[in-house]
Amino acid sequence: MSIQGRIAVDVSFADSETSTGVQSQKKISLVDSTSYTTGKVAYVTGTVGTALQFITYADYRNAAGQTQTLSVQRFAFQATPAAQILNDLGAVLCQSEEDVSVDNWRDHVALRTTAGTASYTLVLYGT
Repeated sequence: MSIQGRIAVDVSFADSETSTGVQSQKKISLVDSTSYTTGKVAYVTGTVGTALQFITYADYRNAAGQTQTLSVQRFAFQATPAAQILNDLGAVLCQSEEDVSVDNWRDHVALRTTAGTASYTLVLYGT
């Protein structure tokens, strides 16, 4: 069994202004890309409301259909319309409002919305 994957973030902005024939420009760029050729990946999808819902990924199965254990290290998270990932003390670790959030995993994380319900996808990478 082999794995091929990548978690990448590419942020780039340019701000320009022309005044009296002189152009001024400011640029910022943040880029990170990590490729993975070993490890394990799982995903969890579902619906969440305002009550804390602790994330479980029991019975993860690899491509061969074998049950695996997974020690999560990083995750990517997307929710529509909006949801948060919190630690067990209730502190917000990240939030998705239809965008993708990427972060390092912590033990005992939970999901919730601030209002209503949201659909989510959570991609978990680890060993």
